[in-house]
Amino acid sequence: MKLTPRLAIVGLVGAIMVPTSATAHAASPTRAIPAHSSFALSYAGSDTDAVAAISKQDRMFLITVHQDNLAEIEAGRLAVQNGRCEAVKRIARVFINDHSRIDNDVQSLADKFDVGLPNAPDAEAQKLLAELAALSGREFDIVWLRMRAAGLREAIKLGKQQLRHGRSPEVKALATAAVPVVMRHLKLLNEAKRRCWPGRLTRQ
Repeated sequence: MKLTPRLAIVGLVGAIMVPTSATAHAASPTRAIPAHSSFALSYAGSDTDAVAAISKQDRMFLITVHQDNLAEIEAGRLAVQNGRCEAVKRIARVFINDHSRIDNDVQSLADKFDVGLPNAPDAEAQKLLAELAALSGREFDIVWLRMRAAGLREAIKLGKQQLRHGRSPEVKALATAAVPVVMRHLKLLNEAKRRCWPGRLTRQ
């Protein structure tokens, strides 16, 4: 079953590339972004000034990241329920926690800049989640891991776009501050590939 997912996590600075299993294995673990971290609350000025300081690109970034967080959280829950490999279940719990923390910061900025956030993933992500929910066991694990890899590639594109074209320093900071989380997820994803299905998931 071939899926072309768009489930993505938040942005990554342009210089970072998806590492190979070897480089991911060598990466040091990093902490997730703490909820309500200082970069999300540092803007000084009136509410009117805050709203004026955000561009269409900034708004779309916040909305996209929020919906992607919702999708990743749900995909993680499905992995805990339907996955077979323990490494998949373990990293799914990490993804749930990390995306929940990141989304707290997204919502803080959205509130400050008066950006309305949807309460569900976008239609494409919902369709993919429904397809994923119908799977179980080994097939689920393989599809889930491939979807996560595709999501990381999309995350890099999303982050590059925001850092190049965004206006708000705070929204750009949100993309930059997510880099340690992305690197941690890359490392965990490659470890899960090696542990669950060695030699079977090297091609994405």
